[in-house]
Amino acid sequence: NRPGAGDVVNRWPRPGRPGYGMGNWVDRHPDRYGRWNNWGNNVRLNFNNYNVYDNYFTPRWWGDHYHGIGGWHYGYCFNSYPSSYWWTVPTFVGLTNWFTWSAPTAVWQEPIYYDYGTGGNVYYENNAVYVDGQAVGTPADFAASAAQLATVAPPESEQQAEEAEWMPLGTFAVSSNQKETEPTRLVQLAVNKDGIVSGTLYDEATDVTQTVLGQVDKETQRVALRVGESEDIVVETGLYNLTQNEAPVMVHFGPDRVENWLLVRLEGPDEGSDSDQ
Repeated sequence: NRPGAGDVVNRWPRPGRPGYGMGNWVDRHPDRYGRWNNWGNNVRLNFNNYNVYDNYFTPRWWGDHYHGIGGWHYGYCFNSYPSSYWWTVPTFVGLTNWFTWSAPTAVWQEPIYYDYGTGGNVYYENNAVYVDGQAVGTPADFAASAAQLATVAPPESEQQAEEAEWMPLGTFAVSSNQKETEPTRLVQLAVNKDGIVSGTLYDEATDVTQTVLGQVDKETQRVALRVGESEDIVVETGLYNLTQNEAPVMVHFGPDRVENWLLVRLEGPDEGSDSDQ
């Protein structure tokens, strides 16, 4: 709990504040959006040609890859929907209507697209992290703020966890750089009505499955996630990013190192297909 982490949150630009400039980011920066799209298309091309990925995250697959879900997890709803449901593509409007929280109206009147790295709207420069051109803190404080957001209090009871409703965010290939066009990792994500994000990360190269857990910040639309049992790895993105075919993300490896990765949406199996068996 670094004191500076709170400063990052307080300085974070958002709609309704003077100088806010991230509105309509995608339309105003088609070159940046095109870069992510080209990267994603290269990944999808290889996945479609070489992977039988629609056999993943099915009842049969879960039977072979069970891991303790504990706490908040969309897995409690698996019996209520076909497995194809969890590949559904959400919309920003659908998500804003989904949440039951009391959130700042100005922040949710328009989607915020977070674009990481040089040329984007979240980047590192001279030992400072900039969001929308404004310095919000040091790299260590920025990483700490992501870790705090990704830390979710457990449900008060198993019954509370079982009764939570979940909206799918979809299933993505996880690519760590533009040269990784045949990634072995996939992640499936969902969000509940309180903004808690649950997911499953699977690495087909190692056949290892890990739980993903985090939440949405209702003040900024920022999303931060923890992976498995790691105390150091935190993934952040924007909620609107997760409605797109390509979702740029920033991966924190502790307080001093970050990498910019891409989640590439994969087309789901047909409802009622053999993959639901």
